[in-house]
Amino acid sequence: MKQISDIKVASSDEDRERIFRFRYDVYVTEMGKSPAEADHQKKIIRDELDDDAHLLYAEDEGQIVGTVRLNCRSKKKFPDVWEQRYDIEKFAPSFGDHISMTSRMMVAKDYRGSSVPAALVGAVYSAGREMGSKFDFCNCAPSLLEFYEQIGFRRFTDGFMDEDNGYHVPLVMLARDTQYLRQVRSPLYRVARNFEHEPETGAWFQKTFPSHAGIANSRSRNTDEFWKQLSDQLAAPPAECIPLFESLSDEEVSGFLRSGTVLSLQPGDRIIRQGDVGDEMYIILSGVAEAVSRKEDQEHSLAIMSKGQIFGEVAFISTAVRSADVNALTEMQVLIISKGFLTRAMRKQPEISAKVLFNLSLILAQRLRDRTDSWVEAMTS
Repeated sequence: MKQISDIKVASSDEDRERIFRFRYDVYVTEMGKSPAEADHQKKIIRDELDDDAHLLYAEDEGQIVGTVRLNCRSKKKFPDVWEQRYDIEKFAPSFGDHISMTSRMMVAKDYRGSSVPAALVGAVYSAGREMGSKFDFCNCAPSLLEFYEQIGFRRFTDGFMDEDNGYHVPLVMLARDTQYLRQVRSPLYRVARNFEHEPETGAWFQKTFPSHAGIANSRSRNTDEFWKQLSDQLAAPPAECIPLFESLSDEEVSGFLRSGTVLSLQPGDRIIRQGDVGDEMYIILSGVAEAVSRKEDQEHSLAIMSKGQIFGEVAFISTAVRSADVNALTEMQVLIISKGFLTRAMRKQPEISAKVLFNLSLILAQRLRDRTDSWVEAMTS
């Protein structure tokens, strides 16, 4: 695949319209979504943030293959919904003129394994630094947390349910904390070295968000540390209490996971929404969740799930949409297993991955039997 590193700035109305049409092609035509901002007649996606945004794009043979958007708060306050989701009021008193927001990053399907994503990330980081940004905000689906944390973004507040995209996690990058970017082995570190380092922002973040002060990037933790974290949360080795890892040795489970992404949830969080497209499944490390089916404005409780159980597995292994909501009933910790994670594991550890997939098939078969028994009982009672 051709490697593309030249990122352009949309400098004309024509360029911007091409980007808006590209968004529509990716989000609506390819992914089958229908966001509120989509204009189906013009086949574009555009919203109020585009009015004063810095739009970047990658091009191959005259066709846009990737784009990303940057907004600086020094030009205009963000819309209220984003001010609230990103808890801007905690940052604005000290950094109001040095806050930016990255959004609408999209890459054409055939270029997602190319140099385009990295080139876009590097270009938008450089643009933000040149505009004076100290804190850059974005959000992502749980399946992409590993990617964004590898870049250097950090979690700092609770997730939210986006009407168009489902459950998303707010993130912030301390753009001038070069030391942190080096610690997490961010690909942006080489770019960041060309700008001023400002450790004061890191100290402020640690004081303001002490529970998120550590290194979040899972790849920067060693396997032993991650294994201990899982064992402590489960109060037992994962192989003993997670059916997905049944018959695997501790060494095999540790090797399969190596490191992973753990997500914290609050009571009432809807981590999965019925009808959404799924790209990840979850293993409950602590807490309790409920699966609920919605039909004709009525809700039906399907299952109560707790430590060691998995959910989201049907959409994870198929192209089917989510068949039910899953809501946190208590504070929870869940381990995210994304399709990308499993694909890498299958390539690097095929034998262990085969055992995990076999266990997953047993879990699915048991759930099908349980549901069939429930239907039979309901029909004969």
